[in-house]
Amino acid sequence: MPTKTAAKPKPKPTAKPRKPAPKPKSKAKPKKPAPKLDRPWAGQRWAFFGEFAVWPAYHGTSSDGVAARRGALITDVVDDRLACVVLGDHRGTGRSEAQKKAEKLGLKILDEAAYRALVRVDLTGKRFAFAGGFDCSPAGLDDGLLGKMVAAVGGEVTTDIDDKLGYLVIGNRRGDKKIATINKVKKLIEAGATTAMIEEEAFLDLVRLDRPAGAGGELDFAGFISQLYGHVDKGKLGRALDMLRKDRFQLYTQLDGEHLVGVVRSQSGSGNVYASWLNFEGHYGCAQPDLEDCMGLQGATCKHLMVLVVGLARTGQMALPQALQWMRAASGKGPRKNNELCAETFIRYKGAEAGEVDWRPTETIPEDFYAV
Repeated sequence: MPTKTAAKPKPKPTAKPRKPAPKPKSKAKPKKPAPKLDRPWAGQRWAFFGEFAVWPAYHGTSSDGVAARRGALITDVVDDRLACVVLGDHRGTGRSEAQKKAEKLGLKILDEAAYRALVRVDLTGKRFAFAGGFDCSPAGLDDGLLGKMVAAVGGEVTTDIDDKLGYLVIGNRRGDKKIATINKVKKLIEAGATTAMIEEEAFLDLVRLDRPAGAGGELDFAGFISQLYGHVDKGKLGRALDMLRKDRFQLYTQLDGEHLVGVVRSQSGSGNVYASWLNFEGHYGCAQPDLEDCMGLQGATCKHLMVLVVGLARTGQMALPQALQWMRAASGKGPRKNNELCAETFIRYKGAEAGEVDWRPTETIPEDFYAV
């Protein structure tokens, strides 16, 4: 019988090398929460007193609402815990007392112009396009006013309608391709563009710059008009500018440090004239030769007074800061009667027309109100 060979023993499986034990992770240092950029005033206490004469509609909330949106705690208690006290230009409950106490404590105080500037939207590099006709600038982009308003805030005007457009401004009037332009921008927005469509009034709020009165050399005529829109009826100011662009005016005026009075003729060609007056306190009026009130007043400054003030400001007969300050003071006030002043003005005007009185007018020319 064949000899059976012994079976070879199976090799023992080799042990797998052990993985080195993982090193204990070092505990990460807790990171400080990054401050939220949209709530820069978190933890701060702010107080607001007095009514604002002008507040931009584009914010979508009140002046203290903007502060609250930025994280501030709004209070009416004036003490040393306050970060800031904001005072509106008009009267309000506790305004005078709050100002005195804040000054005594050495607190930071902002007037409404400074606060508006602090919270205004940064428009640097933003592109603006326009659709329709504009009450504030009936000639559209041709007269330069809209472009200068945009340039003053760091933006630029374009006719290109694409996804890089920052704002489409829609005028109150009809205009060539207005509807088509609006529809094109709507489609861009649906496709993801961040373009904002705003009405004419919101645009004027958006580009208005608050420069302090008396800031020599900083306030040009375009800036003056831009700011003036915040203090008067926008439609009336647009019509006043339209009058000055369409015709020459001889403005018979008398101006000193406290009063302005002058004669403005009607735009209708009827030969009617109006005696308009304004003083540094913001009191004003406008009368017809029979001393009845101008029908255009309607509880606010009329276009005849605006023609007078804007005409003098453009010709350099009235300083821009002074004109703006007086019109600003008139904002929110009703007209007054001053029959004696108006009667004297009409008598002097008739004497000047007859050559019996030496009263030389200031003449305006339309070209001065197109290229502003």
